[in-house]
Amino acid sequence: MTKLGEIIRYASYLTLTLILFSILSPAALAGNGVGAGNNAKYENIPEAPQKKDLVSGETQVRNQSENKTLERVQLREITQERAQLKEQFKTQKSNYQMAKKNFIAVRKQLRSGNYDEGDLEITREYLNASIDYMIAHLEKVQYNLEQSNGNGTEARITAVQDRISQLQEEKEAIGNASGLEELATAASSVRGTWNNAKQSAVAETGKTASERIDKLLDKSEDIAERLENEIDAMKEAGIETAELEAKLANYNELMDSAEEKTEAAEEIFEKEDATPEELEEANKYLQNALEEIHEANEVLKEIFGKLEPYREQYRLEEQNQESSQIGNEDVDDSADDTEDEDDA
Repeated sequence: MTKLGEIIRYASYLTLTLILFSILSPAALAGNGVGAGNNAKYENIPEAPQKKDLVSGETQVRNQSENKTLERVQLREITQERAQLKEQFKTQKSNYQMAKKNFIAVRKQLRSGNYDEGDLEITREYLNASIDYMIAHLEKVQYNLEQSNGNGTEARITAVQDRISQLQEEKEAIGNASGLEELATAASSVRGTWNNAKQSAVAETGKTASERIDKLLDKSEDIAERLENEIDAMKEAGIETAELEAKLANYNELMDSAEEKTEAAEEIFEKEDATPEELEEANKYLQNALEEIHEANEVLKEIFGKLEPYREQYRLEEQNQESSQIGNEDVDDSADDTEDEDDA
């Protein structure tokens, strides 16, 4: 797989990671009662629904249903578009491989100067197939950028479109070439255009991927803070939380490391004169960052899996404290009643 193909694959993997990460969002921490105070259980008792509330509820349910339907339609359209791009890319790759095979068969004649018009036509077909294959590659990059909705995406899409236009112009030049020398000149120009396009595509895709990782890291900070607050509240209630604290520390360490690698990659992607070797290094930084994020997500799942028993223990501790407080209040009330009787 080419370096460009690798970074596209990791961009797709990042999208999946974001989806999985959103499942473990801060909403999973809601309603656990931690730090809510002794009146929380009374505040959560629902009032009798009024007619307007029922109507509002029905409207909300209907809107949610419509939104889910729209999301399904959009997801289906995206899936279809991806399938079309994949099939188009597969077709262009097959055409390129066949044209390359035919070209290799006549290359010896071309080098010796003993060629005919048929050999030139095979060469022209090979160059055109190469360009179509390159364009299909860039269209995949463009589509991924369009789906990312990151900062500066429009400028990056425009840059990719410009590269596609340049390749299409090269294709016209190949069609107008009348001899082997002109075809050779056109081939050299195509090679230069493609190298520039490939470098640009890697950089633009890398920038978008790193921005999406940044958003993921921001969300992780919020989740870590909520978890830390919950664990601190449990600890103050006398619950042993050493295991949870250790896992949370491991999670934070992995996310911090991923952030450092992402920043290192961003510095390279922002360089206008980044070399292929530097872009490859930046790509590795992103790959390592994604691997650490994946590992951190596994730790996060473990935390949520172990958190519920702790929450149950915390709720029992709260209930015991409330019962003890109510008992003390009853004793105080009885003492007050006794004092009143003595006064009488």
